[in-house]
Amino acid sequence: MKKQKLRLYRPVSAFFSLLLRIIINYNGHINTGKWRVIATMMRKELMILWNHASVKVLDVRHQIVQPGEKITAYQLPASVFLFTVRGRAVVQLNDVMYPVHTFHVIHGGKGLTLNVSVTDNEWESYIIFYKAIIPLPSRQEIMNLLKSRNWFLSPYSIVPQQPITLLDKLDHLRSVWNSGDEDELRQLRAKGWFHLFICELLDQMDEQEEGITQHDLVFLAKQYIHQHYAEPITLEAIAQTLNYSIPYLSKQFKRQTGHSPIDYLIGVRLEKAKDLLVRTDATLQEVAEGVGYTDFSYFIRAFKKYTGLTPGQFKEQALYVDEGSEYPMKRLRSELVFLSNETYNLIVVENHSQRDRGIDVKGRMHKLVLGLALLLSACSGTTTGSSGTQHATPVATSATEATSQPTEQQWPRTYVDALGKEVVIPKEPKRIVVTHFGMMEYFFALETPPIASTLADRMLTTFETLKPYASTATVKDIGEVRTPNLEMMADLNPDLIVAFSGTHNEVYADLSSISPVAMINNTEERSWTETLREYAKLIGKEQMAEDYITNLQTLMGEAREKLAKHKDKSVTFLRATGDGSTFYVLDDNDVSYAYDQETGLGMKSPGQYKLEGDVISLEGVTVLNPDYIFVVDHADRMDTTMAELNQSKVWQSLKAVKEKHVFPLDVSISTKGPLAIKYATNRVLEYMSTNESF
Repeated sequence: MKKQKLRLYRPVSAFFSLLLRIIINYNGHINTGKWRVIATMMRKELMILWNHASVKVLDVRHQIVQPGEKITAYQLPASVFLFTVRGRAVVQLNDVMYPVHTFHVIHGGKGLTLNVSVTDNEWESYIIFYKAIIPLPSRQEIMNLLKSRNWFLSPYSIVPQQPITLLDKLDHLRSVWNSGDEDELRQLRAKGWFHLFICELLDQMDEQEEGITQHDLVFLAKQYIHQHYAEPITLEAIAQTLNYSIPYLSKQFKRQTGHSPIDYLIGVRLEKAKDLLVRTDATLQEVAEGVGYTDFSYFIRAFKKYTGLTPGQFKEQALYVDEGSEYPMKRLRSELVFLSNETYNLIVVENHSQRDRGIDVKGRMHKLVLGLALLLSACSGTTTGSSGTQHATPVATSATEATSQPTEQQWPRTYVDALGKEVVIPKEPKRIVVTHFGMMEYFFALETPPIASTLADRMLTTFETLKPYASTATVKDIGEVRTPNLEMMADLNPDLIVAFSGTHNEVYADLSSISPVAMINNTEERSWTETLREYAKLIGKEQMAEDYITNLQTLMGEAREKLAKHKDKSVTFLRATGDGSTFYVLDDNDVSYAYDQETGLGMKSPGQYKLEGDVISLEGVTVLNPDYIFVVDHADRMDTTMAELNQSKVWQSLKAVKEKHVFPLDVSISTKGPLAIKYATNRVLEYMSTNESF
């Protein structure tokens, strides 16, 4: 009886496999309903086997075969999934032929002979080698299925309807497989991504429809964007992945959606950012990186243009949105529960990648006592005491008041900050804490080094503009921008804390319990001269600010005259993203001083090329093809960046490269602060005068 069953199963298996090859191989070109019945049965059986299988990934290969090349008589050492990324070829497993093009999935079992002939263009594919077994003991029906139709060894072909999702899983699988992780960890991660690939494949088998013969290009482009929005995406990369030209893709996308692919990408990123800002306690830096912006300033600009608010302002407003709207309402903290507020403070010190959701009792009491002391001190400077003695009235200084004739003012003084609050500063601040690293250079320029800053350790050792101060000033690192370490700040006993409105509104109450807090506007519209004057008001160094402004403007004027001989030559600043082949184009927002014809360096822009924080590839740079290129990167990465670029034929074709008009600049130039502008002015003049290229 057992032998009869085996003989019965084998003919059924052979017939079933042949029928499936005929039906599924040719994109579902069949007008009967039989294919649906068989495909449903196949999917059900695959799910049963995969749910009970013990799986091991053996190898993950990414291969490109050139036109006219062949893979002949390769006997598969294990079961495989072959996924065509682009190009056309004829794949043969034993005697079965599969004419394949972009986004075909072919499965083959151990022992089958693989032949591949590439018909036109190059053919790119993934091939995953795996081993799957059903461990014993197992249910009899599963063992019977394995004997009758062992899908781990059977050949079949599927045309997925959402291939970008599958491609994303394979990209991650390949990345894990090629990582330097220890073997056991790599195997575990690889197995996880392989299972996700199988689940997605089974889902898409259920979604296949009769007569679908091709994928919608715009649908696939959207799918690619949604899968890869957190990565550096270029229009060239999307077009290349989908195997279409850039003009055709752009035209079809704009026709169907009314937007360009890049505009759509920006929308996807910023909608995701909005969601993360409201649903999570992630810092702004984490949100920016999580949605694909490696440059924090670009993220702020793009978000504000998209929503009309900075990310901090958006998060602040979301606290007041009613339930039932797009974002759920968050409970406002009671002003009466002072200590309990701080027990939920999120403290993140980026250098150690730690999160601490508690502040010890000693730290809380320290802050409470300090806050009360400062409150009493502030009150004593503005009110009449119980003895009837009239205290000195502070001089009010508006945050927007003109300072054409600055004068040194006496203490105490009152500063009206960006929130409209009157901040009483009892005495000249000597111990200043800044909550954004970008503020450091302003206080250095005013010869008043802060005692602490967020990201101080990183910026003082990597920014060329700040490195000279690392050896002369002791600046404590107090963690991340949005979530500074409040305990450390309290222990430092500062005279004044300077924060950004929008960015630090959430922690304003906590900061105010430590010392007086001045909230500063951080907008693109404000020039470096206005910003420097604003900081000078806080510390009583208005005249020093005016002297610095005069000296720097004089330096820029002299440089502008010397650079006038290059006024007809276009200049581009390219900030490397870190992957060796894409850049941000620093425009008149990031380096406005370079292109300002009246007060800046007066250089010529290569034209309007603003992608609002997105990246362009080397091919995109050829559109600009400027006469001079400044490559902007961290100093310790510059040699590596240039070595990678110089290996590219596209890079070598650029006019500036051919004429040796390519120069390095440190990444700190994009901060637009006084030290950055001084550094950039000196370097640009030096390079363009001596013409010393890479």
